[in-house]
Amino acid sequence: MTFALLLLQQGPRVRAPKKPVSDAQVQNADAVATFDGTFKSADKKFVQIEVENGQTMQMYITGRTKFVRDGKPAKAAEFQNGEAVTVETARDARFNLIAVKVETAKKQERQPEK
Repeated sequence: MTFALLLLQQGPRVRAPKKPVSDAQVQNADAVATFDGTFKSADKKFVQIEVENGQTMQMYITGRTKFVRDGKPAKAAEFQNGEAVTVETARDARFNLIAVKVETAKKQERQPEK
């Protein structure tokens, strides 16, 4: 009887919701993949690029994500739709794709024709 009363006093267990990914979870993450593509958009949570096969990739932005334009620090708002970019990415503890660095693609120098 006392065992049953103890069970009733505890009530049902409620699981806490999973916390969003934090900067601490990707703090030591090194870039694991690099994607070349066309900048589509960026907001407070995600950056989107279109890669070679026309597929749009969405990556999380964290407080540690660096945006670089012409070798200098920049803001996401400075990037324009259709601009060529290179994105270095990592994975967090939940295997989400995290943008480590978003940089304007370096212009390739044309080789003189022989």
